[in-house]
Amino acid sequence: MLLDTNVIINLVRQPETVKPIILARLSDPKEYRSTSLISFWEITIKHRKGKLPMPEPFASAPSETFASWCFRAVIDILPIEQAQIALAMRLEFPNDDPFDRLIAAAAISKGQPLVTSDAQFKRCAGLEVLLV
Repeated sequence: MLLDTNVIINLVRQPETVKPIILARLSDPKEYRSTSLISFWEITIKHRKGKLPMPEPFASAPSETFASWCFRAVIDILPIEQAQIALAMRLEFPNDDPFDRLIAAAAISKGQPLVTSDAQFKRCAGLEVLLV
């Protein structure tokens, strides 16, 4: 499963907001967990603009902090691929947010369900969505 940015943020800041069934899947060692580098990019941009306060040491060492969060939760960080960018452009998805389009394309291209709290992703053709 590919974790959307909002799930990564909730796991770090408010793990109690994640549904128990999703936490159980996240704890299952047989379940493959990943996030896209797109999520790191989105968090850093929103943090820099003051729209997303993040705990220290994120502000002083964002790369190392994000990698540490993912390592502790056994979440692979997937690179952004050229094919995903092309797919994001062609997606039948009424959402024009570039981060959301790229994350949807990443999940589709990897054949992974997207774990998110954003029900809007249900409107993306070809995307399996697990709502938290």
